[in-house]
Formats: sequence, structure tokens, C-alpha cells
Amino acid sequence: MLEDNKKSEDPRRSVILQAAFDVFVEKGFDAATTAEIVRRAKTSKRTLYAHFASKQDILVALVRYGSAKMQPSPDLPEPQDRAQFLTVLELFGRGFLTEFLHPERTAMYRLAIAEAGRGGDSVARELDAHGRQPVMRAMTRFFDQAAARGIVQPDDIGMLIGVFFSVLIGFTQLQALLGTEPPLTADAIAERAALARRATERMMAPG
Repeated sequence: MLEDNKKSEDPRRSVILQAAFDVFVEKGFDAATTAEIVRRAKTSKRTLYAHFASKQDILVALVRYGSAKMQPSPDLPEPQDRAQFLTVLELFGRGFLTEFLHPERTAMYRLAIAEAGRGGDSVARELDAHGRQPVMRAMTRFFDQAAARGIVQPDDIGMLIGVFFSVLIGFTQLQALLGTEPPLTADAIAERAALARRATERMMAPG
């Protein structure tokens, strides 16, 4: 899960995070022990605590990493016209949903949500600060740029973003967390992104 984590300068930190993720998923957060994480990581408790203050601190780091993976590309192009705006929106939706529903991401968020529900405020803050907020800032900026070119109405931005994500995500996150439905295929994700695009387009003022 963490092999592409570029932020960690010390490879031992990434090894600990990977081991912790595996242990958390297998045993659950409460049953997981730092001793087992140390054993899986083939390291020492001294090394673990040099990087993380507690077991919850490890979970917070995992949430931060998983949330960052879902952030929009910094190269999200400024929309030039209605057609390009909608094309970029659909492509973004496809990439976002692919990351959002990744099985490892789902397993991690299942752990994080359970911990947040037990009063893990730091986990809840990470979910919001590194997950929802960056995505909403990027999308608001993208829609603001579209409004500046007359592609959308400024007063409609909040509504349009809400429509887009409501159709894009729907019940897929809940189904993934509960495991009640098989994971969406790449084709199904593409269809969902196209549907979100069409729904957003229908709600836009005529161009």
C-alpha cells in the first residue's frame, strides 16, 4: 500500500506503516499490538516510537497518506469552454472514484471511521483535513474558473459540486465499507463518472 509513499525520508517509517496496516486489517485496531507491528516490520519498539508516539498516531499517518492519494491532480487544467470543462470533470471523477474505492483504501477507512466513532478526534480531523477539504478546495477553484469564463453561474457552484459528488459516489462507499457488493470494475467506474458528468450538465444553465 505504501510502496509509492514519497513523503517518507526514512524507509523504516514506510516499513512500519505497511506492517501496521496489515496488522490493523487482519486483527482490527483494538486487537492490534505494537509488539506485532514491530515483529512484522522486523524492527524494534525503540525505532517504532522514534517515528510514532502511539498506535493511534500510526493510524493517523495511514489516514493522512490514504487521503492524500485521493486529492485531485495539481495539474487540473483551467476550463476554457463548456465541452472541456465537462470532459475534465468526467476524467477527474473517474480517477477520484478509482482511488476512493480502492480495496486497501476501503480497509483503512473502515478502521479510521471505527476509531473516529469511539472518540478518536485526531483521526476524524485527519479524514477531514487531508481528505474532504483539499478535494473541495480544488473543485471549488475549478468551478470558480469555469464561472469566470461564463461556463457556469457563480450562484450555482455549490449546488453543481453537490450534484456531481452525489451521483459519482452514491451508495458505493457504504457498499464498499459493508462489503455488501463486489467492487466496481473499471468500466463501472467510468460509467459512474459519465453519469455524474451528465447529471451536472443537466443542472447547468444553458450554454
